[in-house]
Amino acid sequence: MKVKVGNLELEIVGEIDIGGKTYKVVEVPDSSEYKGFPPSWETVKKSMLTWRPYFRGKMIEEEGRLIPVIDDYVLYMSKRMYELLVNIYYTFKVNKPPLEVNISTVITQEIEKQEEALGRTLTPEEKTQMYLDYSIDLAILKDLGILS
Repeated sequence: MKVKVGNLELEIVGEIDIGGKTYKVVEVPDSSEYKGFPPSWETVKKSMLTWRPYFRGKMIEEEGRLIPVIDDYVLYMSKRMYELLVNIYYTFKVNKPPLEVNISTVITQEIEKQEEALGRTLTPEEKTQMYLDYSIDLAILKDLGILS
């Protein structure tokens, strides 16, 4: 069954009880699964160097792990997209960074983490592709309403 979360239609894949409340679990596509570009793509693309997103969702801690929630939905997403969202949460909601920190800074950090995990420096083409993939992920998160 599909449900509208923000501007996107997502598949409900289950339910989960967290802290006595029942949430529907929805599967969030990442850039590799989403067909075309999300509705917020143009907005995100134009504001990469200035956007300081506001984190509108909640991160509920359960068994030492942060669970992303928007309204009555738990967001089930790829590991890469989850790590991006957690980085955004800590950068912009928890730590209140200086004004010069924007979403592009977070994407650069994520790409550096990927390079460290691979044990090598990515080529300029690989970095460009990753930057594009992360940007599409951001547009998806914005369309869900967890970022604004």
